[in-house]
Amino acid sequence: MSLYVGVAREIITPEVGGFLFGYNDHTKSTSVNDDLTATALCIKSDTTSSLLLSITVCLIHEDLVSEIAEKAGAAAGVPAEHVIISCTHTHSGPRTTHFMQFKNFGDLDREYCNNILIPKCTAAAKTAAAGVIPAIVGTATTESLTGINRRQLLEDGTVILGQNPWDTYDSTMTVISFTGKDDNKCIANIVHIGAHCTASGINHEITRDWAGYMVDRLEAESGAVTLFLNGTQGDVAPRMANGDSIGDLKHAAEVGGLAGIDAVRAYKSIKAFYDEPLHVTCGELTVPYKPAIPYEDVEAFLEQTGTDDERGFKRSSMQCLADMYRENNPGPDEWKMRQVIIRIGPVVFVPFPFEVSSEIGLRLRTYSPYAHTLLLSCTNGSNSYLPAQSQICRGGYEIESFLWFRPRQLPDDTDTRLIAQNLDLIKKN
Repeated sequence: MSLYVGVAREIITPEVGGFLFGYNDHTKSTSVNDDLTATALCIKSDTTSSLLLSITVCLIHEDLVSEIAEKAGAAAGVPAEHVIISCTHTHSGPRTTHFMQFKNFGDLDREYCNNILIPKCTAAAKTAAAGVIPAIVGTATTESLTGINRRQLLEDGTVILGQNPWDTYDSTMTVISFTGKDDNKCIANIVHIGAHCTASGINHEITRDWAGYMVDRLEAESGAVTLFLNGTQGDVAPRMANGDSIGDLKHAAEVGGLAGIDAVRAYKSIKAFYDEPLHVTCGELTVPYKPAIPYEDVEAFLEQTGTDDERGFKRSSMQCLADMYRENNPGPDEWKMRQVIIRIGPVVFVPFPFEVSSEIGLRLRTYSPYAHTLLLSCTNGSNSYLPAQSQICRGGYEIESFLWFRPRQLPDDTDTRLIAQNLDLIKKN
């Protein structure tokens, strides 16, 4: 069974002067530090096909994911359900998602999506598919201190965004390299590591953040297009000298430079390449919501509270639930998502439409029968944070977002449920 691989890239930089997504609703770009990109990797075998899109934006909502998957998949000759769309999570890109109840995040930039994002993703997919050639694949890992747990614990037990060197962080960087079966020339690379792309801070420059510097370094070394797939970054900041979770463009260059050294080291340590089979498994993940908060409790809360809740998470969620009650619409009883898992030999890509905490990825990899089981955050959708159940008792920004992102709450053990369901699909692969 032969493996065929093709890669292509398109520039998706928006016009200067538009809103940047990631921190607030009023930050506009004033310049371009480096171009944003959509990179497509088309992988085919004699019996199946898949498409990986790495897009240097913050988040993409499920509706837009479906639209891109349909059009890019059709252009590449790949079923839409076999498409993985992964966001690198740079906070210095355009608005490519929307959250119904959180107005301060701003509205989806539909003009940008229609005129740039969707056409460019489609073009990259078409070119990548047209250029597939027989390929072999090699994989290596290295320890990387690109990130650090960001749930900083104050003396009184309060959790803030900062740096927490003694909490969980997945330091494994994985590099996957595809070379031509006939000439051993590098075709494409994938780098997987988890950390927020917030090193550049609340800036006004369009940028891929630290990950862009890392990608550029490996591309210069290998001579091949490289995709970055962000791992368990939900509770991970870039590891910066200022001790914070955000910095400036100099910090982004420093973190990306060090990550680039790690990526090159892993790339150069690949000793063997194989003609590995491609497997694609599709399914559905479901998690039941907790019982809805009673209407009288919702109304009492709204009457008693102001609007200064953190980012309005809880109040916005309660207001949305109140509106649903008034419309006699309690909403669905469970959360659902389509899932696609791609495996190439011992490498497994597992999309999560959340910003996922480190512990979850470590557990998934430990229980998986495959050595390189790579959880992809911010992929095929955007549903806010997914913390480990053990983190919920401490609270903090990620926990508030998880609890109050939607009108109906997900259960505290959502992590365990999703790990189990994904493992079931992995074992069928």
